[in-house]
Amino acid sequence: MTVCTPDARAAAGRLSPEPIANWATLSPGDKVEIHRQGRVASGRIDMRAPDGSVIWIIQDGGQGRALFLHGDGATLFRRARRHSAGPGRTRSPGQPRRS
Repeated sequence: MTVCTPDARAAAGRLSPEPIANWATLSPGDKVEIHRQGRVASGRIDMRAPDGSVIWIIQDGGQGRALFLHGDGATLFRRARRHSAGPGRTRSPGQPRRS
């Protein structure tokens, strides 16, 4: 797990304002941070149990996969998704096309 200061996370504005209580609402690929016992793990959801009791994340920074149990007292926050323009796309959706 990597350690991150609360001020840095709040300043970045990348966390949901409330913890995610029902882990069954998460989907593979969702970016999350999990806080437990003063430590923080970040990454994306790889797999989860249908009832949301267990999740696997692929941790950022090449830290590998990690298993988290909802009942262990971990607090999970969903990170905001960043949208990319995608291949060959160079303008914003509301921006007019060039002729």
